[in-house]
Amino acid sequence: MRRDINFFSQYQGKKKEKKNQDIYIYSLLGFLGVLIIGSLLWNSTSLLLTNKKIKEYQAKLEEPEIQEKITESDEVNSKLSILKNYDKELVTISKSLYSREIVTTNILDKISSTLPSEVTFNSVNITNTDINIQAESTKRTAIGEIEYNLKQLDNVQDVYIGGISGEEKYTFDIKCVLKDVE
Repeated sequence: MRRDINFFSQYQGKKKEKKNQDIYIYSLLGFLGVLIIGSLLWNSTSLLLTNKKIKEYQAKLEEPEIQEKITESDEVNSKLSILKNYDKELVTISKSLYSREIVTTNILDKISSTLPSEVTFNSVNITNTDINIQAESTKRTAIGEIEYNLKQLDNVQDVYIGGISGEEKYTFDIKCVLKDVE
């Protein structure tokens, strides 16, 4: 048996490989095309359904009954906002009034604890951050002692002793300026 020599046999195998490669490429392109068209259809349908729901909700919002409730809600919210502002301002005022209570019984107790036994108070006048005291002393050194003691208190900013008069019984005025609480 004799065989024919086919010089083109090499080219026929390459043609077959090329055909198989083309089938894979076209299959892949077809799959991608179906995927793209499918996602387009899916997204378009979702978009249409969402727009339809939006129109339904807008139609419901346009109903008079809902409009009344919205108006009522807006009024309540505005009143609530006003009340919150009032509350905030009242809290601020309350705190500032509380902090303005500079002269307390605690401070008066501290002042009386600095009093030497030779000194007596005749009158005490309290105004905002000042305490004016008219006092008497049997010793002149006791006046200096009370001034020193008052200056040592942490709530007292300044102490002024004025108008010392008398020989056996000394009368004098004390002015204490208190530190501001703020």
